[in-house]
Amino acid sequence: MRFLLIPLMLVAGLGLLLCALAQLAAIAGLLPSLQSHLSESVQTAAATILGGGIFAVWFPAVLLAQRINSGGRAKFSWKQVLAGCPPWMIYAVYGIFAYALVNFLLAIASRDTDMAKGVRLFSGHAMVFYGAAFCIFFSSWRRPDLLRTRCCPAGHEVAHEDRFCPVCGLAVTQGAEGS
Repeated sequence: MRFLLIPLMLVAGLGLLLCALAQLAAIAGLLPSLQSHLSESVQTAAATILGGGIFAVWFPAVLLAQRINSGGRAKFSWKQVLAGCPPWMIYAVYGIFAYALVNFLLAIASRDTDMAKGVRLFSGHAMVFYGAAFCIFFSSWRRPDLLRTRCCPAGHEVAHEDRFCPVCGLAVTQGAEGS
């Protein structure tokens, strides 16, 4: 499983980079120039690949995040999912999310209906998915123990950050892994 994380990280990182470049081109007003140099089929292919790439990386990212959180949606924790990421990477993904939100609000507040607005909206949202997926893959690659189930001495499943079993109260050792 771990061998798949590197290609998934590469796809997510490349998608994030291309969406950031599209975002910059839209903001700087360079889209008309790019359109004149690229055929319509190339433009369509690029949009399709960027859009499809989100699904290619997001489904595995969600499955990994659920595995790290022991499948529980009620106790979902980004802190736990991103435990393998350095602090700057966590701040960066939260910053991308904040940027996408502000970008969305500014785009819908403007009266523009040109292609640049559509590119800004799409690439801003896509950056969130690519960035979060990259961080989930990186966290799982750096801390493979996050994907393993931890158990207390009595065999109850416990979260990665728990020191004591919530069921029986027994102390959980660092390497207490189950299936």
